[in-house]
Order: sequence, then C-alpha cells, then structure tokens
Amino acid sequence: MSVRDAGPFDRRSLRERCIAHLRDQIVSGALQPGEHVREVQLSDTLGVSRGTLREALRPLEAEGLLVNEGNGRMRVRKLSPQEIAEVFEVRTALEILAATKLAESPRRAEYADALEQKIARLREPDLGFSERIETDLGFHALLCELTGNGTLSRSWLQLTSQIRMMIIAAGPDRAVGRMRFEEHLPIVAAIRTGDAQAVRETLTGHMGDFTRRYVGDAHARTTGETSAHAS
Repeated sequence: MSVRDAGPFDRRSLRERCIAHLRDQIVSGALQPGEHVREVQLSDTLGVSRGTLREALRPLEAEGLLVNEGNGRMRVRKLSPQEIAEVFEVRTALEILAATKLAESPRRAEYADALEQKIARLREPDLGFSERIETDLGFHALLCELTGNGTLSRSWLQLTSQIRMMIIAAGPDRAVGRMRFEEHLPIVAAIRTGDAQAVRETLTGHMGDFTRRYVGDAHARTTGETSAHAS
C-alpha cells in the first residue's frame, strides 16, 4: 500500500516514525543548528510523501527544535547568546525552587535516593552523547517532578528543547564534562541533608558554570560565522 493510499491509522504511524527520526537526527547532531531541512531528500530517505513529512515537521516546530523561515523552508533552531542566558535564568530559578522544596520535605532522603539512582548511568564511561544528554535531562526533570507541583514540572519541560539545542551546539567535547555523575552529587547531598542554603548555592554555581560556558561558546560561534561571511 502506498503512502498516498494509507488510511488515517497508517498515516499517523508514518508521521510518528518521521517525527522520531527527525528528532533523533537533531538530538544526535546529524542535523546541525542552523541547517536547513531538505524535504525532497528526507522524504526519499524515509519513503514518505512530502505531505506526510510536513505533518511531521510541525510538532518539531512547536517543540522549538525547528524554525519556519516563512518561505516554506524549515531549519534547525540555533539559539542566540541572549536566548541561552534567558533560558538558563528561568531554568535556574525553577530548579532552585524545586530542590529547596525537596530539601525541606520530610521525604528528602527518599527523594535523594531517587535522584541518585536516576544519574547512575552517567558513571558509564562509554555512554553515548545522546544517552548522556537524556540521562542528564532526566535528572533535572525528576528534580521538578518530585515536588508534586505540576505547573513547576510543566514549566521546566517547556525548556527541554532549548536545553538540548544548547548541549548539541556545544558538542560532546565541551558538554560531557558538565554531565558527569560527580557534577550532580553535591545537589543530591544538599537535598539529603535538608540544607536549603547549600541547595541554592550549589545549583546557582552549577547553572552559572553552564551559562558562562554555553553563552561564551555561542558568542564564539557567532563571531566565527561573522568573520567567515566577511572574508
């Protein structure tokens, strides 16, 4: 049966497979920030119609992974230094609120155990870049989820696409050092001991390092691209 003749269920299945494939391509860095999505090539590779492919692109645009340039062309989103700083400002505030609530809870030891278990895979030396990203993000998502505050958790989840894009743009050589098991242990320890002040200081330092590194990298990329265009 051809894609053109596929029924609603079959078309939905094809669309979901396309979405998953494209998301993997972006997260893995196969499609780089700023790169245009080549619809003809992709539709041939995936064996789907251009219409089905376009249906798959829309959710990725809504997630913030793709940008519609208004002329029918999509490109992988590339965050500016200002956008990166803004995302980290909001992310830091949300995570400090979440971690403080956990540290002040009588169940803080239970929460600390769950968080430490979540990042256990970060100890694996051969863990792939994509898996490391998802494990790291999973820790921070769980940090917010454990508060039981749905609005807080959803607000954090709305930032995940932008955070992924920052990490992907930085690349494994720059990003992996900040996604190690040991980097997260001070946060877990502060929650376990119920030290709200230590929680705030630890997360502020952790996120501050990330912000400086990613904003600096974004400035360097922008400067390099400007120089390349000028030469």
